[in-house]
Amino acid sequence: MKQAVSLKGIKEGYQLIIPASASLRSVLEELTELKTQLKKDAHANHQIRFFVKTGDRRLNEEEQKQIIQIVEDDYFKIDSFESNVVSIEKALEWHNQSSPTLEVRNVRSGQLLQTEGDLLLIGDVHPGGTVRATGSIFIIGQFKGIAHAGFAGKENAVVVANFRYNAQVRVGDNVHIIEQKESDEGHTDESEFVYVNDLHIIEISPLEQLKVIRPEIGKYAGGLT
Repeated sequence: MKQAVSLKGIKEGYQLIIPASASLRSVLEELTELKTQLKKDAHANHQIRFFVKTGDRRLNEEEQKQIIQIVEDDYFKIDSFESNVVSIEKALEWHNQSSPTLEVRNVRSGQLLQTEGDLLLIGDVHPGGTVRATGSIFIIGQFKGIAHAGFAGKENAVVVANFRYNAQVRVGDNVHIIEQKESDEGHTDESEFVYVNDLHIIEISPLEQLKVIRPEIGKYAGGLT
């Protein structure tokens, strides 16, 4: 008869392995017996930590609660539950984070365009208009308003745009004012990017440096990869 639970010793404590094929009833029964055996060797001067691994099985909150009630006491503590599968809600969250939102529109004065994850805007941001994203912002068009990347605290986000007009850029809690004149012939027509450096200071760099400074950007093609 195949075991419903097994133990594997690790540096931090024990991995408590629960195969996907085991019934919850068998798991709970074997955990009760296992705890009795382990308690004979437990020492009162330290607590044994368990890291539950369930493979292709995802335990719901009630199932986790039943396991915790059996295992945990003054001697034993469950540190984490880990599986190879995720909930639909978590999968959708990851999908939204890894897939940039595409918007084809102009953001006019007084308007706010806000998205989760990265934002690719094809259109102009007029003076008084604001674009905001929890990730990075990429603007293909005239940028004359406000762009706030990483507004939920993601300071490794960037803003990519053509910074030839007066505008305001924010990355996390950092603010940078861009002061240019529309008649400034000396300013390049090429896109650049704004980022927060290691000293927590906003910098503007040529677009070709983006992969050097933020190599993680562009490694995904969208979706769950």
